[in-house]
Amino acid sequence: MLKGILHKILIVIVFTMMALASAKAQSPYVILPGSTHKLTITNHVGNTYEWNVYKVTDWADQKDALLADNDGLGGDDDFLFVGGEFKNAEVDITFLNEGKYYAIVEEFNSGTNFCSSRRAIPIEVFGNEATIAFKNLTSDDCADTDPQFATELVAMFNSGTELPESQYPITVNYRLDGDTADRTAIVNFADKMLQVVGIIENEINDTTNHISITSATNSYGGILKIVPGQEVHTREIYKKPIISTIQLN
Repeated sequence: MLKGILHKILIVIVFTMMALASAKAQSPYVILPGSTHKLTITNHVGNTYEWNVYKVTDWADQKDALLADNDGLGGDDDFLFVGGEFKNAEVDITFLNEGKYYAIVEEFNSGTNFCSSRRAIPIEVFGNEATIAFKNLTSDDCADTDPQFATELVAMFNSGTELPESQYPITVNYRLDGDTADRTAIVNFADKMLQVVGIIENEINDTTNHISITSATNSYGGILKIVPGQEVHTREIYKKPIISTIQLN
């Protein structure tokens, strides 16, 4: 199961299509809500294209029986065509709600005979399974006039799978004590470190600082849920000790 999930989420840039009426099964591509993905079919000069997205309860359901919602009304859209474009060989789609979907493109040939063909791809949008949290909830240091440090984050695709490299970099919004607006940092796969800036060190008194994750998204804009109880890192900064002048007699 783990291998299957990793395979699915690594292939997300350009999707391979299957014939709509084909009996051959195709595993769904698994993505996160809020993510935007590019769907592409070969562009044949002179032909025209039209994309639609359908929702199913089960993969055995008819693929094109129920149009997914994207009317822009009521805030419950399942997906959106980026820029409203759905009549090119290549489209960008933002998937918003958890569920099982088929993206279907119909290609019409040039000329006047109105022949067409259709291709479909199964896409499953996860709910709140993807998470992010601080690996360590506490750290400390002596005041050294350097207002930045780094601490490691843990991002999971689900309870048993770490977020793979294809989903990085992660954009993390965070706040320090007293902040009225978010600060933003980019977390890379190589070290998974959140670079924190802006902590004010006090050389005279010990201080306690709290760094709170407010939101996080993967490289496609997919939402990572913040793990409750692991969203705040406490950073202790100890005052600078008094150093007397060395006396030599």
